[in-house]
Amino acid sequence: VDQTTLGHAFLRDELGVAPTVGWQIDPFGHSSTQASLLSWGAGFDALFFGRIDYQDRELRQKNAQCEGVWRASPSLGDDAEVFWGLTGSYGGNYGAPDGFCFDSFCDTAEPVQDDTYLHDYNVDARVAQFVEAAVSQAEMTQGNHIMFTMGSDFQYEAASEWYSNLDKMIHYTNADEAAAKVVNVFYSTPTQYMEAKNAEQAS
Repeated sequence: VDQTTLGHAFLRDELGVAPTVGWQIDPFGHSSTQASLLSWGAGFDALFFGRIDYQDRELRQKNAQCEGVWRASPSLGDDAEVFWGLTGSYGGNYGAPDGFCFDSFCDTAEPVQDDTYLHDYNVDARVAQFVEAAVSQAEMTQGNHIMFTMGSDFQYEAASEWYSNLDKMIHYTNADEAAAKVVNVFYSTPTQYMEAKNAEQAS
């Protein structure tokens, strides 16, 4: 709460901005009081976080409940409701889906190689893997939208590696006829994502 208050005061004083969506990567525990303070108290419409108890997470994965509306305070009613969602493809953390960390610190992600003259051309395989990751995550929540949180601790020091590969993943996935029937990939923000989920629920 102290850090959120400090951060909000800085943004208000320096930029004249009041955030309505929060992303807590490492809170290690959540309570209804926290949700109430961040919604009714701080004005959040949505809250995203990476870590919850593994038993709770596994149950939510199984029952497609990795996102929802947190009704934090019966006495405050609608004023203390906040949309919440897990990050990190609902895997208990906040990084990219497995195999799609393109940072210089990551040694497991295969870069998108789109030069057909090279022996390690892999666009088709990478698109298939990307779609598979999206479908897998979609099965653990409700609705047609999911959010990939791309990045983790100390990453984007070589941001060009990330964006070069992300640009290729977006382009080739949307250009693939079969993949485009399953997913539509684009850059977004937590705020835009929350608005899309809200619009979907209202329709």
